[in-house]
Amino acid sequence: MLYSPERSSLAGTAPTGSAEAGKIFPAGVISGKRHILHGVKDENGSSMGRVYKSISKLSNSLRRALPALLLCGIASFSAATAHAQSASTWDKRGQDAEARQDFDTAYEDYHKAVLKKPKDLRFTEHFEKMRYQASVAHVDRGRVLRQSGDPQGAMAQFTRALQIDSGNQAAQQEIDGIQRQQQSDRDNTPQAKEQMSRQNETLSTIGSIAGPVELKPVSNDPITLHMVEDVKVIYEAIGKAAGLNVLFDPDYSSKRIPVDLTNVTLSDALRIVGTISGTFYKAITPNTIFVATNSRTKRTDLDEQAVQTFYLTNASQQNDANEVVIAIRNLLDPSVKIYLVPSQNAIVMRATPDQLLLAQKLLNDLDRARPEVVVDVAVLEVNKNVEHNLGITLPQSITLTPQANPTTTTSGSTSTTTSGTTTTSNFTLNTLAHLNANNFAVTISGGTLNALLSDADTRVLQNPSLRATDGQRATMKIGEKIPVATGSYNAGVSTGVASIGVQTQFTYLDIGVNIDMTPTVHYDREVTLKMKIEVLSQITTVNISGVNEPVIGQRTSEQVITLKDGEPSLLAGIITKNDALNINGTPGVGELPFLKYFFTSRDKINDKTEIVFIIIPHIVRESILTRANVRAIDTGTGQSIELRRDASMNDSDSEPVNSIKPHNSPTPTSAANAASAMVQQLSQQAAPTPPPANYVPGAQTTPAESTPAPAPAAQTPATSTVGGPPISFTVVPPESSQPVGSTFQVAVMLGNGHDVSSVPLQLQFNPALLQLVNVDAGDFLGKDGQAVSLVHREDKGLVAISSIRPPNTAGVSGTGSLCTLTFKAIAPGDSTLTLVKVGALNSAQANLPAVGSQATVHVK
Repeated sequence: MLYSPERSSLAGTAPTGSAEAGKIFPAGVISGKRHILHGVKDENGSSMGRVYKSISKLSNSLRRALPALLLCGIASFSAATAHAQSASTWDKRGQDAEARQDFDTAYEDYHKAVLKKPKDLRFTEHFEKMRYQASVAHVDRGRVLRQSGDPQGAMAQFTRALQIDSGNQAAQQEIDGIQRQQQSDRDNTPQAKEQMSRQNETLSTIGSIAGPVELKPVSNDPITLHMVEDVKVIYEAIGKAAGLNVLFDPDYSSKRIPVDLTNVTLSDALRIVGTISGTFYKAITPNTIFVATNSRTKRTDLDEQAVQTFYLTNASQQNDANEVVIAIRNLLDPSVKIYLVPSQNAIVMRATPDQLLLAQKLLNDLDRARPEVVVDVAVLEVNKNVEHNLGITLPQSITLTPQANPTTTTSGSTSTTTSGTTTTSNFTLNTLAHLNANNFAVTISGGTLNALLSDADTRVLQNPSLRATDGQRATMKIGEKIPVATGSYNAGVSTGVASIGVQTQFTYLDIGVNIDMTPTVHYDREVTLKMKIEVLSQITTVNISGVNEPVIGQRTSEQVITLKDGEPSLLAGIITKNDALNINGTPGVGELPFLKYFFTSRDKINDKTEIVFIIIPHIVRESILTRANVRAIDTGTGQSIELRRDASMNDSDSEPVNSIKPHNSPTPTSAANAASAMVQQLSQQAAPTPPPANYVPGAQTTPAESTPAPAPAAQTPATSTVGGPPISFTVVPPESSQPVGSTFQVAVMLGNGHDVSSVPLQLQFNPALLQLVNVDAGDFLGKDGQAVSLVHREDKGLVAISSIRPPNTAGVSGTGSLCTLTFKAIAPGDSTLTLVKVGALNSAQANLPAVGSQATVHVK
């Protein structure tokens, strides 16, 4: 117990023998009565002042030690409270942390729950699942740091991932890769190379294998040649001009040909001379060529063969790889050796360098990521039943029963009991002769007063979303299975044992919503859907040969349709209305105009059922075609494949040809909202008003969207003829991590600008972590004082920005800030800011080549 001088009797009571003896002083008063203690002695003659000084010292020491003692007590209580947490409490904390996507905290909490109750499978399942998620989260964060140029931070993240899940091979591979890179940076001395392992020596030997020979002429100056000479002389003249050695096949017979060349490249000069003379050349060394007669035999003997392995990145099944192999085999020479390795998803080829290069080009064109589409399906069923039962029903029947005599009752009693006997007389001829009213018993049914209002409104909504790959079948079944008898047989007939009896065979039928879909995504952002949607329900049962069979209600829609991205479609709309009126009452009186409400009961039933099927496709991954994929290339003659290089090809070939042009599209909607809107529309009794051309059921449009502004002329640019380096777009995020709830700005910088008039771009971010607040214009496009129009639109993490200078004004050049985006951090994590689509137009409305970039924002 802590000593408290305020609570002690010595602190509040005057000493014995003083003038104040016997009095009790309040706390604090004793300090003002020190003169009383100094002159007073106790019974043994000692001074009471010494006692007071000792008490004062003890009081001051305890007062100074009191905060530390309180802290120790609180810490002990907290430790005891933490130790007393149950496994369920730690598991609940882990679930809360998992909902916040704080995987590290969730992992630790689940671990503590497992330590509390290691035999509880629920806690073990949560812990094992979170072990994987936390480890993967650290791997993803480490990869972001590695790409950002922070190998030490990446190594820490990968190590932590491996500590959480020792079986995470991805983390181990990343660690090995960083260690190899660091080792290669250190091992640059001859002494370190001598200590390489046999594996490294093998890799070094493999790496020393030379590839196909490429000519490296001394001079690349244009060649001008006008002569009529022997072919060998012409080849030697060209070789001297380019600094090449020329060798001839001993079997070649030369002849005189005329040559007239003016300012042509080396490759074109050799190609022209070879075409005129019927010869071809092959590079033996970087500065030596060998010339021979252009015949299939010589080609087969002299063409250099190379081996190359091509890895397919988008072949999801062997059939995809087989199609690519068949296409390459049919286009190349039959002598080309090509093999498919399904286990590695790779193609190995042995062919000439030009054939290998052509095969590489074909692989870039054919090995493409398949588009994917998410189909939002809504099946809405609305059942509405209204019943009015109102009225008075009088007795409907009277029954007369003849009897011989009225029922008589005799009774008798004794000293202890009383008994009664009821006797009914039978009919006799005398009874028939003396019939009267007492010989008939009358039974009248009761009347009924009905006052009932029943209103039932039932809505059943099935709103699944199904994601599928282009050309691949996808199915979804939501519901249950019920047994259905399909037949029966007598097992005793075949076995000879009559006691076995009849055996009934059953199958199971899927009840609920069944979706079968095969999408085809076109390059014009249209989707063809081959769909079958079934809604099956058990209505009732029927007995067939002693077996209760279910009666299945079926609503099926099966068709092939083509829709645009985000376009809703009404597959089937069925409205069933049933009106019934039942009248019960007294004939005659119940038919009178006014009295019928008092002598009849009317039961009016209105039953209406509505079924709506709505589907909306959304393309979530598309296959982008560039001009390099669709342009024609020169492959030589039919006798041999010879590719011709053109150094004038620029980066404009990488521009997508099926890119999305900005357009004023209505607000996206979901199938559930569209189905609800469609039911309301179908329920209206009045004639519907024709919707506008851009109407989407269920979508909420603003006044600005209802009357879209005309697209500017910059949306239809002319063909680009501008050369030079491409325009670079750079995302500049804040350097430090952003706390949750804070706002920060991200700048988009433009570099290498030349005559830039308008810039459309799209930036992708994670909407679960960041929220776009605003987009402000930068100072680049308006540096000369011109007004700049900036419009942005954000949809689920994809923000489209368009910045345009006034028409008929010159563009601007240089470097500067294009726009500034303000974000709000709403959840912890790492969000990548990626410029998915960039572009620029000059003052002549011609495309300018542009490249984008990406950056990462850390939210803690």
